[in-house]
Amino acid sequence: MQTYPDQARTEPSTRKATIAILGVGLALRLVVLWTVLKYYPAKWLFTRGMEMGWLAQSILDGKGLSSPFGVPTGPSAFVAPGYPILIAGVFRVLGSYSIASELFVLCVQIGLNLVTVWLMMVIARRLFDQRAAVIAGLVWACSLPLIWMPTIFWDTSIAICLLVGLLALVLHFSDKTTWLTWVFLGAYCALTALINPAMILVLGSMLIWLAWQRREAQRWGLLVAGLTFCVVFSPWPIRNAKVFHAFIPLRTTVGYELWMGNRHGATGFLDESLFPSFNAAELNDYKTRGELGYTAHKSDLAKEYIFTHPRSFVHLTAVRVFRYWMGTGAEKGSPIFALHSLLTFGFGIAGLWMLFRKRRLALAILFAMPLLLFPIPYYITHAEFRYRLALDPLLTILAAYALTQMFGRKQSTEPDGSRALHG
Repeated sequence: MQTYPDQARTEPSTRKATIAILGVGLALRLVVLWTVLKYYPAKWLFTRGMEMGWLAQSILDGKGLSSPFGVPTGPSAFVAPGYPILIAGVFRVLGSYSIASELFVLCVQIGLNLVTVWLMMVIARRLFDQRAAVIAGLVWACSLPLIWMPTIFWDTSIAICLLVGLLALVLHFSDKTTWLTWVFLGAYCALTALINPAMILVLGSMLIWLAWQRREAQRWGLLVAGLTFCVVFSPWPIRNAKVFHAFIPLRTTVGYELWMGNRHGATGFLDESLFPSFNAAELNDYKTRGELGYTAHKSDLAKEYIFTHPRSFVHLTAVRVFRYWMGTGAEKGSPIFALHSLLTFGFGIAGLWMLFRKRRLALAILFAMPLLLFPIPYYITHAEFRYRLALDPLLTILAAYALTQMFGRKQSTEPDGSRALHG
């Protein structure tokens, strides 16, 4: 990929800026770590996503991925296997629900946040300039909602890091690919999907974009990546077919999520009081019907509500779209979430528009596809702030570009329209 002359070399000032920003990000997250350990109840982290701990413990007990609601209920595919397996490994070594396990998980997730910041800076510097890299890095290092992200006991930190990592890899390989490159990318996407299946459309769109960029050189690359993906990902649907006697390629939770967002009394917010973990009636229904029967029943109820209340569905969908992008999808969310989301969304969309305006079409498409595809399931279910975080690095990079174009000196050289990817 072409770069401007002042981007072609790694200068000491660039390294110093990167180290300084990562240092600030680490310091702020260590303050959060100290706050959690000193002022919050012991093992507070494990109350931030109890299903993950219960599933991990079930794996350790030799029962496989099962019982996601804290009581024995049999095999489950409510959650993808990747993160619970990782947590099971932590529990095995450091003890189930121990202080040592809590500290280790928090530290690993802090590390993943810092890797994400570094990758964002690499991408922004490669595509735009050092100023954009510094702005993007500072936002992600210092934004209050983001420094608390490691306290989410879910796949959030690792999934976001993997997604940004794929973006960096796709850009890196846009000039040259081999069949081993496509094998690696297919396996990488499969492992990411095993952690967060909601990213499959985005992962696939990025590989399609790379194949489009390399279409004259390697027409077979996408096929190789697809076959590799299927091989690496296949143990999950095979396991589901074996234990449920049904084809479940991703998760069983789709119908349940749809029902939570589309029923009498739905507000567009995630209502945790409906979780079988906290609702005895729902737990009994889950036990009686079994996981497949329970989720199928919820799906039927949701579809019936949508078909009989189309205006309500359209209204709720519009509300969810707004809340998703404005960071107000959590009922008790902080106004700081909304401020962060408003700024990154507003300037991010401005940056995307500038890419189209400057005829950097390939790059604009690469950024636009995740923004269009990833939120779709949340538009029709519920739009928690943490779901939006997956796209926040992309919006932040675009926002940084917009700010450099709006308020900084203009580059002396603009990328040629016929090579719109390059910057």
